[in-house]
This record gives sequence, structure tokens and C-alpha cells, in this order.
Amino acid sequence: MIRPEQAAQLANLEIVARQIVEGFLVGLHRSPYQGFSVEFSEYRPYQQGEGLDKVDWRVFARSERLYTRRYEEETNLQAYLLIDTSGSMHYPLKSPYTKLDYALFLGAALAYLLIQQRDAVGLYVFDENIQYVLPARARRTWLRRILLELESLRKRISGGRLTMLPQVMGVVAERLRRRSLILLLSDGFVLPENEGAFMRGLARLRHDGHEVIFFRIWDEKTERRFELPLEPLRLIDIESRREVKIHPLEMQLLYQSHFQTWENRLKTFCIRQRIDWVEVDLASDFFEPLRRYLLKRQRMS
Repeated sequence: MIRPEQAAQLANLEIVARQIVEGFLVGLHRSPYQGFSVEFSEYRPYQQGEGLDKVDWRVFARSERLYTRRYEEETNLQAYLLIDTSGSMHYPLKSPYTKLDYALFLGAALAYLLIQQRDAVGLYVFDENIQYVLPARARRTWLRRILLELESLRKRISGGRLTMLPQVMGVVAERLRRRSLILLLSDGFVLPENEGAFMRGLARLRHDGHEVIFFRIWDEKTERRFELPLEPLRLIDIESRREVKIHPLEMQLLYQSHFQTWENRLKTFCIRQRIDWVEVDLASDFFEPLRRYLLKRQRMS
């Protein structure tokens, strides 16, 4: 399977998504996991008077019979990608790819799989506000629209914005009228005063009947250990741009304590709310996140 550092070198996200999914399907076939379905028979006989643009001509070439693709409102599943583009997602700064890049690669692959399964997929892009929204559609042409938008994100979004996960969860809950699958791609970093509100936002989505997978993307090597040199340092907050002078050992202990406390609290909360918690290390490939998606998709069928 293609790895993140290889994906970062490819020309566009359509190529990235296709190679990730093709590699995943090969790996799935060779793995001990059985029983997954990534194709659905979502066709119906052509009815006189229907537009020919809805005919699947590839099926006609094989069978010499006219079939139309299902409309998006007839699909089994409606899913939304929620992609966090706030300042902390632009970490590591001096790296071939960032957490945001990984989120975009994974989001593109998930959209590819969803459309391939004839499911409807939409998009929310956010930082301190919701920056971009696409409604859920199941057409293959819609996949191109989503991938083009994700590709443009890599080129136009810069760091420095705060994370407003609580507000975003509330807005999404207000807008969704149909039971949906929420695919949240974020590092889950919020200001301490917003932690409770973030969890309440997630709880509301579950209370409203939505299924949620939280792909918690982070850099295991540096964000958990937070190893610092011994000399005094001047740190700059990647979101607020506030500067502070610190003593490395003291700061390291405080950071690790807060990080571990928040991680345990959030993970425990997700388990209790029956939210799928998927830890995604920035250095890992895409197999396990995609497998976890398929597990959820199968349970919802």
C-alpha cells in the first residue's frame, strides 16, 4: 500500500485516492479479514422516459441491457467528511507532509470508497469557522468535485487559525436531518476551556442518531513524547501565534501530563458514547483506518 510520504509526492488527490484504495483492496484480499464488501449492486432496469445520462453504459456493454444508477436519495448511506484545517493540523512544520496532508489523503480515499459503494458523501471543512460545505451526493461525478476541493485545500490553506470543534459539531448537528455517518478527521486538540463543549457536541450527534468515526490524527513520535533540548526555549503557538519562554524539563512534564489526561478522557468518552475511536499515527499507512471504516459500514448495513 502507498505510504503517506509517497502520497505527498504524487501530482493530485485523484491519483492519491485511487492508489490508496487499490492498494488497500489488494491488502484486504491478502489479509485474514474476510466478509467485507466494497461493491454493491445498486442498479435498476431502465424505465421508458428516464434520461439516458443515468444509464450505466459499462453495464450495458457487458449485458446488452439498460440499467440506471440509483439516485443519491435512494442510497443506503449518507456520509460526511469533517476535516479540521486549524493551525495544529499544519504540524510538523518542517516535514514532507503534515497532519492536514494525511487527513486530506485519508479523506480522499474514504470518499473514493463511499462513491464506489454507491453511497452519498458530503464535506465540511473547518477551522475556527466552517469554511466550506458540500452536500452529500452519490454520483461518480461528485467524487471529482470533492477531490478537486480537497486538492485546492492543500494549496490555499495556511496555518494559524484556532480549532473550534465544539461549534462545528453543533452546526453539523443542526443541519443534518437524515441519519448519517460522520467521519471526523482531526487531532482533537482544543483549548482546555472548550474540551467539555467538544464532547457535548459529539454526544449530541450520537443522540440525534448519527454514527461517528473519530480518526484522531497525530504524530506519535513527537506529540506524545514532546522531547525538548535542555537549553531554555522560546515557543510559538501554531494557532494563536503567542510566544512563551519555557524551561524544557518543566514544560515537558506539564505537557505530557495534560496530553495524557485529555487523551484518556476523550477516548473514554468516545467508548461510552459508542463513537469509533481510531488512533492514526502520522507515520502509518492507510490500511487500518480504511478497514475500520468498512467495519462500521458493514455494521450499518
